[in-house]
Amino acid sequence: MNSTNDELSQRKIKIVSAKTGIESRYSVVKDFEEDVKEIELFDQYFMGELGLSERMQVYKKYATELSIKAVRKIENFDQRKHGITHLITVTCTGLFAPGLDIEMIRELDLNPATQRSSINFMGCNAAIIALKSADAICRSLADANVLIVCTELCTIHFQKRFNDDYLLSNLIFGDGSAAVILSSQPNQEFSEKKIQVNRFDSMILHNGYRDMAWQLSETGFIMNLTSYVPGLIKENILPMLDKIRLSPSSIAHWAIHPGGKKIVDDFALALGLDKSSLSETYEVLKNYGNMSSPTVLFVLKKVLDKAEQANLGEKIFTAAFGPGLSIETMQLQYV
Repeated sequence: MNSTNDELSQRKIKIVSAKTGIESRYSVVKDFEEDVKEIELFDQYFMGELGLSERMQVYKKYATELSIKAVRKIENFDQRKHGITHLITVTCTGLFAPGLDIEMIRELDLNPATQRSSINFMGCNAAIIALKSADAICRSLADANVLIVCTELCTIHFQKRFNDDYLLSNLIFGDGSAAVILSSQPNQEFSEKKIQVNRFDSMILHNGYRDMAWQLSETGFIMNLTSYVPGLIKENILPMLDKIRLSPSSIAHWAIHPGGKKIVDDFALALGLDKSSLSETYEVLKNYGNMSSPTVLFVLKKVLDKAEQANLGEKIFTAAFGPGLSIETMQLQYV
């Protein structure tokens, strides 16, 4: 609300924020705290337009730190890190070189011969694209252990614009990082119940080409997210599943990217799912907002945290939505 003194814009912010399904989001900069004591990036009322270089300096300062915290949350990481053969870093909110990949290897003391790759600027579904690459590596190498790190600092790209698209972007995106290891031969020592990756599928909805976009500008990265996105997903998700011969009734667990509350609501409606089937998705949206690429991994973790309740053979379906408009999906199974 402090971002503008315009009463009409303030009313819009209040109305839209009440419908997002989000109660809390996180930012690496303290500027968004309720009682701001020290301004780091934006002034109190977000006056003026910050340049891209200033925002990238903040990204470089915090991206590595947040990524390290995420990796350290992997159970038994200090024992497992010596076996890591590949590293895939994912981000669409900042770039620098040497980048996150080399910073990870330095800070985590990984093998300097670790093979590296980066997936940049592919948006909210990039985590599934990274998992697809990791899966291909694991299928080709018997001893592969691929560390994936997805880190996004969305809030450093706050824009002082109050049309409907920018208003929605400013209200749903937050910062976050997630890390996961995908292995060719999971060690039972680190995994009581194994999860097997079965397949990946993609679809680009060309009629949504302009409805979700992410572009560089002199004043940061500009997000375009229209209100048509939920409807496009709703109209196309069931035909996509029909095309790959997947029945929703065959899926026991759903890990869906919470791009926004309306997207999740319409996803459930399109597939005839009770909203309780997507409880983990709604929970992540409520507590973290949309963090772009790490978000679907937050949801997947919550699903996998309930593994003791799962039966062997039960399937997990994961989906995320990105610019283009593109849909990326992954199917997993308890084995």
